[in-house]
Parts: sequence; C-alpha cells; structure tokens
Amino acid sequence: MLVVGAGLAGLSAADELVRAGYEPIVLEARERVGGRVHSRTLDNGAVVEMGAEFILPGCTEVLGLVERFGLGLWDKGMRYGQREPRGVEVTRGALEEASILIDEALREGREGTARELLADLPLDAGAREAITARAEVSAAAPAELVPAVELGGLARLSDEPAPSVAGGNGRVAEALAAELGGDVVHLGEPVRGLAWGEGGVVARTDEGEVRAQACIVAVPASVLGRIEFDPALPADLADAIASIDYGHAAKLFVPLRADAPPSATLSVPDRYWAWTATGGGAEVQPVLNAFAGSAPALERLGVGDGPRVWTERLAALRPDLDLDTGDALLSTWDDQSWSAAAYSLEPAPATCARIAAGAGPLLFAGEHVAPEYGALMEGAVRSGRAAAERVAAAP
Repeated sequence: MLVVGAGLAGLSAADELVRAGYEPIVLEARERVGGRVHSRTLDNGAVVEMGAEFILPGCTEVLGLVERFGLGLWDKGMRYGQREPRGVEVTRGALEEASILIDEALREGREGTARELLADLPLDAGAREAITARAEVSAAAPAELVPAVELGGLARLSDEPAPSVAGGNGRVAEALAAELGGDVVHLGEPVRGLAWGEGGVVARTDEGEVRAQACIVAVPASVLGRIEFDPALPADLADAIASIDYGHAAKLFVPLRADAPPSATLSVPDRYWAWTATGGGAEVQPVLNAFAGSAPALERLGVGDGPRVWTERLAALRPDLDLDTGDALLSTWDDQSWSAAAYSLEPAPATCARIAAGAGPLLFAGEHVAPEYGALMEGAVRSGRAAAERVAAAP
C-alpha cells in the first residue's frame, strides 16, 4: 500500500494500515514530517507553532494520539474563545447577545454566507464588526466566502481550554513517523505522477517508480495539480477537488524581553489576533504570537514584504509588552510549494464524500475531506484513518 504525504492525514492512514496488517510506504515531498503542522524553538527557548496550533473541544482523536505516545498537553493559560476586541467600541454584553442571536438563526437553518447572516441580524454595530473580524481571521477568508454555519463556532465566547501538545504539535507527527520507521516513511521524495487502473497504482518520483495495490493521496487539494494522474481523474472527482476553497493566513512571532501575563487580543481593523500563552508551567513563554487571516489582511500587513509592517502594528496593539522586534519570525503558507494555502473553507459534505471515495485504487485524505473537522488537525487524522479503513474493507 502506498501513501502520498506525511502530514497528519498520511501518517494516520499509514498507522491504520499497519494495524490492519498492511506494509505501507509513505512518500513525502518535504524533508520533514508533519505537513502544515510544524513546531520550532526560538533562540530564547519559546516553542512556536508555524502551522496548526490549537486542539479545540471535541478533537478526541488528536488527544488520543497525545495520550498514546505520552506527549502531554500545555493548557496555554489563555482561552481561544476569549479575545479582547480592539479598534472598535463594543461591550462584552453586546458580544454575548450577538452570539445568542447567531446561534438561534443557525438552529433555524439559516444558510448563506457569514457576511449575509451578520447583515440580516439586529446586532450591535460594534459586535457585528468584531464578530466579522473574528470570523475572517479564523476562517482565513473574507466574510463573503465564509459559510454562515461556521459562525456557530467562530462567534461563540468560550472558556473551554484549547491546548497544544507539550513541546510542540509536531511531536505527534514525529511520534507516528518514528513508530512507522524509516523504512516506511521516505522524506524528500515528491510524487510527480500516479498511473492507476485495475492493476493498482504506479507512483513516479525522481528516484524511480513505486508500485502498490492501492494509494491514499494525503496532500492538500491546493497542490494536487502538481501530481500528474494517468488516466486523468473522473470529471466529477476532479470538479469536487477543484471546488475546494482555501483560506490564506500567516503567523508572526515576536520574542518578549520581559515577563507577561496570558492574554488574547483581536485587532478588528487589521484582522489579526495576538496572544501570550503559558508553556509547561505557570510562566508565559517569552513570545507574542499573532495570526492574520484573509488575503486582504495579509496585504494590509505587508506580509509579502516581510514582518516589518505587522511588527509595527503589533507594537501599537500591545504597548504593554516589551517586544524584541529585531528577532521577529514570520510564517506563511501561500508561498510554500507543498501547501500553497492555509486550510480549507468547510466544503459541503457531499463534496467531501466524493473526494474521499476516490476512484479505483486511489483514495484521498486530508482536512479538506473531513466535513465536521475541516481545517483542523482532527480532520486530518480522522480522514487518514477513514481512507485506510476503506482500503482494508475493499474486496
């Protein structure tokens, strides 16, 4: 069995295949595992997540892997669902009332886009703008592209913890890869083409060919066009893949020179949020983290030209913090060859199902085919396991 991609979807698929008695081969284009999950340690010792960070409520499969490998969690001290809006006049009471009205509308089956729903509801003006900003940041897309249903989570004020893996989320991918072994996971070997048919699959790489009975393609839909399929994928499958919309985001990390408390603030005008969070103990890690979502936000912050503009905006947003702006670190996805975007925008369940079903010996996995947990590490893990189960169930 062959798996293309060693992100959480591909590694979870390979792990499940091993459990089912198969001997998979995983081919990964990058020189590391994890895909869009990538942890780094700054010179001052702070661990930052270049990609996926928060383990949200309900992400039981990721938590299961953390427990299985004995990795532990960092509580972070702040709450993902509590961000102080700045740059707009709004009270907490107005935000709470807006959240209730949004939940009621969604329970009534209201559809459309987040922009349309927020415009239709009788919300406080400041609350509408703050919630629009949060939706655009978290979905990494303008509100007119965000499905209204996503507001059920994006607009909710919550004190529920959303931890990260102790020492970095990348440890999950590394633990899975280590258990699979070096003979299974091959790094730096991008798949250029997949020939498929009743006889199985032949993967073409720069190193040669790999033959398999079946193949799970676990790479983002945003870069599937870099793989040549022979024959071409069925039209309805190709159309489903092409219909996946992706968000655009970036993260910025600025070291701290002095201690700070846990915090979370939202820049409503600039469409980014920033937080300080604890690590393994009660002390906050010496870094201010920031996440900007949507292409217009990235342009406003000058991300394409480096961290300077965004760093200046951060210093203005958080004058209470002693920032070491000279060592700011920027993380982007759009310019990465093997992702080309951040994460998917909640595809329709029918679209996810069509992509997951694949064609012949080809199956597909990734956060973009997980309708309930799209855009999350949880979705990647669940989709990888589901694809492996389909392989095992095939006659």
